[in-house]
Amino acid sequence: MNNSGHINDIEKRWVDAIRQGDSSAFKLVFDRYYIQLSTFASEYVKSYDAGREVAQEVFLKIWASREKLVVTGSLKSYLYKAVYHQSLNYIEKEKKRKEYEQLAVLELDQSSDKTDDNLIANEVRLAIREAVRKLPPKRNLVFVLHRQHGLSIKEVAAVMNISPKTVENQMTEAMKFLREKLNQK
Repeated sequence: MNNSGHINDIEKRWVDAIRQGDSSAFKLVFDRYYIQLSTFASEYVKSYDAGREVAQEVFLKIWASREKLVVTGSLKSYLYKAVYHQSLNYIEKEKKRKEYEQLAVLELDQSSDKTDDNLIANEVRLAIREAVRKLPPKRNLVFVLHRQHGLSIKEVAAVMNISPKTVENQMTEAMKFLREKLNQK
C-alpha cells in the first residue's frame, strides 16, 4: 500500500484478478491482510474468535461478490473499512445476547460481597463502550484505530484517506464527546 491512500498498480492487479475469479490472487490478499484485519476486529469486538469470524466474513463477502468489487482508495483502507462495518454488524447482533448475559451476571453478583465493586466496574466499562458507540462513524473509526488499535495519526490518515490534521481534529472531538458523556453518568 502506498501512503497516499490511493490504490497502487500491484493492488489494482490483485483487485482486477479477484474480480476475474483468480483464487490465487484472492489467497495472496487474504494471506497478506487476514492477521492484521482479524487483530483489528478482535480489539474492536473484544473477542479474538469473534474478530477472526468478522475478518473471515469480510473475505467471504468479497469473494462472493467479486465481480462487483470496486476499490478506489488503497486496498488496505478498503479492507479496514469493510472489517469496521462488519464489526458494527457483529456488535449489533451480539448486543441483545450480551444484555441478557450481563443481567444474569449482575443477579449472581448481587449475592456476593463484591457486588458494589463489580457493579461500578461493569457500569464504567459499559458507559465507555456505549459512549464510544455513540460517536459518529468516522470519528468512531478514528478513535478505534488510534486509541484501541494503536495506529499512529499518519497511519490512521492513510487508512481512512484523510489528512493527519483531520485525524487530530476527530480525536480531539472524540475525547471531548467521551468526557462529556462520561461526566453525565
